[in-house]
Amino acid sequence: MQRIEKGLNRKEDWQVEQDSMNQSNAMRELEQFLGVDIETKENFSIWDWEFYRDGNLLAIGEYRRRFHNFGTFPDFLFSQKKFEKLEAQGKEYKVSALFFVEFDDIFLYFPISGKYPTKVMRRNHEVRTEECVCIPNNSFLYVNDLLL
Repeated sequence: MQRIEKGLNRKEDWQVEQDSMNQSNAMRELEQFLGVDIETKENFSIWDWEFYRDGNLLAIGEYRRRFHNFGTFPDFLFSQKKFEKLEAQGKEYKVSALFFVEFDDIFLYFPISGKYPTKVMRRNHEVRTEECVCIPNNSFLYVNDLLL
């Protein structure tokens, strides 16, 4: 059994497999809870999931798994470029754009919309920097409260 990787660079086969399993489990949980069908997008798509009910697109969603408890950090950093693309696509399709984050202790989401502070971040083990949106912890909502 491999140990759970705590870093952000997940490139080894077992790490990719673990990420895929986490995402599949979260997707099944959401399908059952929300009574929807979720289609997984191909790798490198702008978003991970499309939520359908009776063949109608209800929302698009992005998923992340973080290997720490919620509240460990004061905010959640998310690529500004990706945030803006997801927000624009939700508006174009006239559906909600949602960001799901599964922490060690809780599964939360936030709607991708609005303005948030940004900061330039350097990714671990990389030279490049990226402008990131800083989502404060109080912007997260309980998945149990989500209605589609």
